[in-house]
Amino acid sequence: MKNPHKIASFLVLALSLPLPCPAAQAGGKHLEVMAPMCRQNDLLGRPHRVTEHSYESSEGKPEALESVSHWEYDKDGNELRNETFDSSQRKVESQIYTYDAEGTWISLTEEADGELSRHRIAIDAKTRRITKVNSESKQTEFITYSEGGFEVESITRNAEGKAVEKVTLQRNAAGKEEHVLFEEPPGKTTTEFFLEWTPEGFQMTATLIMHDNDGAKIITSYEYPETDAAGNWLTQIQKQVLQEKNGERIRLPTVTVKRTISYHP
Repeated sequence: MKNPHKIASFLVLALSLPLPCPAAQAGGKHLEVMAPMCRQNDLLGRPHRVTEHSYESSEGKPEALESVSHWEYDKDGNELRNETFDSSQRKVESQIYTYDAEGTWISLTEEADGELSRHRIAIDAKTRRITKVNSESKQTEFITYSEGGFEVESITRNAEGKAVEKVTLQRNAAGKEEHVLFEEPPGKTTTEFFLEWTPEGFQMTATLIMHDNDGAKIITSYEYPETDAAGNWLTQIQKQVLQEKNGERIRLPTVTVKRTISYHP
């Protein structure tokens, strides 16, 4: 997720911030390639359980619960599971991560709208690549990571080996995404994101350009009225505007996310 400030200023700031998730020194061979998942998810400290309640509100309508999401991490910052429920408490999606006796990530089970998919994980430290293979369809995602352990490219191929999707990520000095480009198939841009970040590492703005929808844009600004002692936000307010191709701007519902975090000792 490149920083708009000078590198020297960034380093001074970084020294004053809370410690990030544990460094990739334990917890499995995948940490030789990728940063701990809690760090990739922009969490500081040693998070154990994270819960987010998302609410929507608009003019003339009261705030209403839209979804509830849960994440769980181990002491090394590896994600164990996550799940999201809608306002009626129906499970919308979930992911379960499996590790071997040495703590290396070996499989992922995903559920979306009642459908299960299982993936085998393979790690190549030399190319800094992690491969995720769907056990049923044999579709394979090749994910490449930077020296800092953050994803910079993902290419998905079908069972015949044909590339069907590509995602390219440009990041700043802190590993935060500044530009994310989606191509489906590779060579055909469908959507792209432009993101800006605060010096504290919080997302400040996001612009989604929908090239497959006449170039319409969704522009989101973020506010963080509450943080905890570790430096993670506890309340996030998202204000969104849809900008049509002709320049017309339509205000979308405001989203407020309220978060609770428990930590490993």
